This record gives sequence, C-alpha cells and structure tokens, in this order.
Amino acid sequence: MADSPPAQLGEAAGAGSSSFFTDAGGQELLAALPSLHVPQVSHPALLGARVLVVGGSIGGLAAAACLRAAGFQKVQVLERSAPGAQPPGAGVGLDDATMAILKGLGVPCWAAVGSSAAAATSKSASKAMVVQPMRWTEERLACGRVLLRQPFPYFAALYAELRVALTELLPAGTVVSGHKATRLERLPDGTLRVHCAEGLPVECDLCICADGPRSAFRRDVLGDGVSDEMRFAGYAAWRGTAREAALPPALRDAFRAAFPHFSNCLYFVMCEEPRQSCVVYDIGDGLWNWLIYENRSQPVAETGRTTSAPEPEDIARLRANARSHWGEALGGLIEVTEDPFWTDIYDIQTPLKAFHPRRTTGGDDISNVALLGDAAHPTTPHMAKGSNMALHDAFALAAAAASATSLPDMLEAYSASRAQECARTVLLSRHLGRLRNGLLPLPASVAASVMGVSSVPLLQPQPATAAALLAQVREAGLPTRTLPVGGAFQEVWQLVEEKLPREVQRGFFLEQPGPLSITMVNHISRETCDVERLASFYREVLGLAQIPRPDFGFGGAWFQLPGGGKSTTLHIIQRDPQKPSAAAGETLQDAADLLGAGCRAPERFIRRSHHLALTVQDIEAAKRGLTAHGIGYAVNAVPGTQVVQLFVYDPDGNGIEIGNFDVSRL
Repeated sequence: MADSPPAQLGEAAGAGSSSFFTDAGGQELLAALPSLHVPQVSHPALLGARVLVVGGSIGGLAAAACLRAAGFQKVQVLERSAPGAQPPGAGVGLDDATMAILKGLGVPCWAAVGSSAAAATSKSASKAMVVQPMRWTEERLACGRVLLRQPFPYFAALYAELRVALTELLPAGTVVSGHKATRLERLPDGTLRVHCAEGLPVECDLCICADGPRSAFRRDVLGDGVSDEMRFAGYAAWRGTAREAALPPALRDAFRAAFPHFSNCLYFVMCEEPRQSCVVYDIGDGLWNWLIYENRSQPVAETGRTTSAPEPEDIARLRANARSHWGEALGGLIEVTEDPFWTDIYDIQTPLKAFHPRRTTGGDDISNVALLGDAAHPTTPHMAKGSNMALHDAFALAAAAASATSLPDMLEAYSASRAQECARTVLLSRHLGRLRNGLLPLPASVAASVMGVSSVPLLQPQPATAAALLAQVREAGLPTRTLPVGGAFQEVWQLVEEKLPREVQRGFFLEQPGPLSITMVNHISRETCDVERLASFYREVLGLAQIPRPDFGFGGAWFQLPGGGKSTTLHIIQRDPQKPSAAAGETLQDAADLLGAGCRAPERFIRRSHHLALTVQDIEAAKRGLTAHGIGYAVNAVPGTQVVQLFVYDPDGNGIEIGNFDVSRL
C-alpha cells in the first residue's frame, strides 16, 4: 500500500505548509495552549448548594472538578461500577479546547515524543497523563490513495489515564462507587432526593445527570413529550489496541512506511468492497489503536448493551480478510492484535433542544436538574467528540454559575450555551460516519432519474477524489468546525489564528465562518392589534411621513424614517391572529417570552411581529453564511419580484429578516 500525495485541499495543507500548530513538539504545543480557568461563583446562594453528580465517567468527573474549581464546596459523585472496576475504552482524542480546560484545572500532562519504548520509559517516573500530538487527519482509500490531509487540533490519550487524572482533582471521598442511581424525587421544598438501588437515597439542591448514553434520567428530566430514542447507526466497530514494541519489526517498519505521518496523524481509511471504514492512530506511550466500522443490519450486542466479546469464528473472519480489505500494513496490524472486541455504534435519534426542563406556564417553576455529556447528547465517534463534548459541557456548566443568581438561572445559561452546539456535532458526526461507510443516500431526484421510484434507498458511492469527498461533506448543510465557539473557547481559536496562518489551508475541521455582508437597514417593524392607533402616533406625534404600502392581505402602514435615505422605513403590521397572545399590557414579545428559554416560535411569526430587516446584495451567500454559523432560517420569495426574504431568530429569540431588497422595490 503506497502513500501518495493528497489532492486539492490536502496539497494546500500538506505541501510546504508546515506550521507550529501542526508540527511543533508536543511540549511546545502544550505550553502554547491557553489555560481555561473556571470563573468563580459570586452569589452566596450558590456557594452552599449540595450538588450530586450521577455518573462517574469522564463527564461526571469533569463536572465535579469544574464545579469545585468554581467554588462549590459540597459536590458528590455517584458511580454505579464497583470500586476498582476497569473502565471501558482504550484511546480517546482530546481537542485543544479540552486540553485548555484540563490545563486550567491543573491536570499535569506529558507530551509523548513518538511512541517508542524509550519515550514511555522516560515518562515512567511522572504522574502526568501521557498525550500524543495528533495534529493532522488524513482521508484515504484502502488501496493507499490519499484524498485529503488537513490540520486537526487534537491530542490522543488513554481513556483510563484521563479518568484517573480527573479523579485526582477531587477530594478523597467525593466519588462513591457501587451506587446505581435509579430515580429522582422532587421534594416539597424544591430540593431533590435521588434513590439508589443499593438502599439509602441522597438529597441534594442540584443534580447533574451524567449517567451515559442510556441515561436512566433523560426522560425524567425533560418529560414525556421529548423524544430520547437511541438510533443504531447501521454498523458496529471492531476495536483493538496493539503495543508497538510487541509488533514484529518487519510489520512495524512496513506500517510506518505506509502511514508516514502516523505519530502525528489520525488516519481515516475507506474500503470500497465491502463498504466499511477504519480509523487508526497512535495513542502515545507505545500504544496503537484501531477501529473498523462494519456495516450491519442489526446490533451485535444483546438489547441494552453496547460492547460484546466476539465469537471465535468472527475473529477468524476478521483476521482472514484483514489484508485483502485493508492492505498489507494495516491488515497485518489487525491480524496480530490480541483480543479485538465489538462495540455497537449508536447516537440519539433527535438531538435535544435543551438539557434541563423549561419554564412552566407560571414562569417561576424551573427544576434544579440537568443532563450532561453522553446523557445529553449520545453521539457516534466519527469526530472524536464524545468525551470532548462532556468536558466542554462541564466547563460551560460551572462557568454559567459565575453570573447566575440562582441554580435555575445557572442551568438555563448552561443549556442555552451548549444544546445547539452539541446537536450540530451529533448530526455532523452521523453524516461523516455515513459518508465513510458508504451509507449516504442518493438525493431523491437523482435516485428517481437513475432507477425510478424505489422503496430501497439508493446509496452514493464512497468518494474517490478530494472534490467528491468535500462535496459529500457539504451535503450535511452544517458547520464543519470541530472546536466549540463563543465565550472562553475563543481563546483557543486565537491559537489557531496565531499559529496557523490563513494563507495555510486549514481544512473543514477548522473553518471559522465570517460575518454576513450587510449593506444597510431596510426597515424596522412593529406589530399591533390596532393599526390605525399606532399609525396615528407615528404620523401625528413623531411626525413621520407615511408612504404607500402594497396590499399584503393584512393590515399595516409604512413610514419613511429620517436620516436613512429613501430605503429605510418603519413598517406597522397587523398582529397575526394565530400568534400566541401577549400578556396584559405587553406590546412587544420575542420567542423566549412566548415559549420559554431555548424555544423558537415558527419563523412565519417574524413577518407579522416586531423585527429588524437587513439588506444583503447576495442572498445565496447569506444562506451559505447562516448555514456555516449553524443558524436555521425560513425562506420566502416575494411574489412578482426577485426579492427573497430569510427569517431567523437571534439568540434571545428576536426576529430578524434578511433580504436582497435592492433587486426590486416593494
């Protein structure tokens, strides 16, 4: 299997474009990363809160560590596994945002130099967690053809070491093992009682449910109206780990020749026949990790489980086909790996819109419980985001306490900062998994033209060129960045800006969308139940000049605004009778007022309510820009004109209209 130069995007990224960001030594990279410190809690009502974290895996331990760092003193973690139980998982990818959080928490890390036995020995006297720089990804075919190489802001580590490092941040006795939480009970005073299978319940003021993808509390937290169904991805993963020093020298040399960037690169390999994919990377400390995603109609493990031991005949089949499917080098590694095992791949069918209960009709009853990590957003592993999102959640949860005056305020801010970002990541990871395993359906129009109407979805071929790969990635219609944005996470993006110059092609994992090109304010709208009364005020009290208005089938009036030229106007609009009623005395309402934080009213209400309308010259570019930012929009083409309107909500639920108003005057 011969390594060939990457095409198109990869050429720009890999040919003569090395940079500190991708190719510096591991210790230098760690030193350059910012330290994200959790801000301190300021309100005394929060400092004494009794916090119970359900689940002692990465998300739960990180939540406890971040809350302790913020100033919460009474934090306890319930873990269902027995004391000393071997944690699941082998290697884990940690993005730069996660590394910055760990650095801010004081987790000692040691960057491996290659993966030799000598490197592992030099670390033996240290208690630091070993991390292996993984600053590139490469998409290639099993035949050895390289499609794409691009920068990747990651390190690799051992799952068990990460778990130990987080545990050591906590006071002794914080983690109580062998306790399986089973039920939440809300007490009359607003506090919570968490019942355990082992006996005595635990009472708390705040409960963070981080009990994994099959959370026992997701439905209890969000209510029966929220779908939390798990989705089998359509494939299971063979997983294996091999120690480099134990490999036959000839195989080791052949592998490094076939994968020359191995100690600093995450390799994604696609096999066309049969359709499946593999990922292989260096964990560090002398360990190599691989996974093969094998398409299957049904999960391997029994219902309720994810991981299972394979049958001997399955292992024999895996090894017999290894070289024919994956080539001599990778196939040889798979052949000699001891004890491979199965993991079924799942995610959540419909990503959650919020991680804690929303406001009730009364507006003052907010539960003091929230979901975190895999309990909130079970995801496939194709962006290496499961543990990372849990760490990001934990940091955001604790940071939300800095400006909150109550636990409900804290949970609202946490959910608002994380839900949309996590939903995007779940869906993008799902899309990339389908792409690499050849499970992306053909567009319906294309499928119909090829085969006519069929009840069986026709699948696209796996991409064979960089252009085809990028086109299929874009079909997701989602921002493709791998790092979170906003708030303290922008410090991590500053490292990208400083150390990975824009003249170097960054690839789709490090895309930062730019702002839309707004040329002017077109109009401002005010809704009313009495058009004439409001029009009279603006005409007779404020002296605005009324101008002609087309007949839209509902009442309204237009006025010229001074100082904005002839193009900036005020629109008075008759209230949509189907819009939820305003509270007594209210004249303006946004979506958050109407439906609760995190909710969005149908976009059609924007047209008939108060909103700001902005002009762009290129409406298609505006659509692409909104998509790149992960912002959904509704589209309306104005009859008889070339004007296209886009309707969106800002983060507080205020309506915004964007249109190419200059192409035609209404």
